[in-house]
Amino acid sequence: MVDIKNNNQKIWKIILGGSGGQGIITLGRVLAYTGVSAKLNVTFLPAYGAEMRGGYVYSMLSFSSKELVSPVISQADYGVFLNENSLQMLNQYLKEKSWILWNSSLIKNRLELKQNDIGIPASEIAEKLGTIKVANMVMLGGLLKLMEKSGFPVKEKNIISALKETINDGKSLSINLQAVSEGKRIIEEVL
Repeated sequence: MVDIKNNNQKIWKIILGGSGGQGIITLGRVLAYTGVSAKLNVTFLPAYGAEMRGGYVYSMLSFSSKELVSPVISQADYGVFLNENSLQMLNQYLKEKSWILWNSSLIKNRLELKQNDIGIPASEIAEKLGTIKVANMVMLGGLLKLMEKSGFPVKEKNIISALKETINDGKSLSINLQAVSEGKRIIEEVL
């Protein structure tokens, strides 16, 4: 029987947002596989506009040790945003005290800074690593470090397993792992 009230059960709810080409779906897939590798129940709901590259893209994910009822999220615990439009559009899906990670390389006018609001220069870090394509993995590292503080039971081996599942060649795996490590390092410094 499903416990709809979720009594005594920890659920982590996340919304990821950006535009087509920023790797939001890949970020969501890696995060989902990370949860599966950690033996959690996972829901993953990707959504994107018909225009793809440059259009809106978001993903909703939930993780729990117990059964999950729906992939749709109305009150996320964490929000990760790679561009300003996604932050504006998806802000309504966040709890009042949710953690917000945003790409400070692209979002310049973040006026409503809160205690749980952290800008990560993901695009700049990715460029220093050699490719802008890993900005999403920088954000993943930051998110995982934050979630670790709330008891999210993911280990390094789960992240590596998830990246191997979604990234096919060794060179890409290496740079993606570097990007995840950089994101974690930034959050460690901030916290």
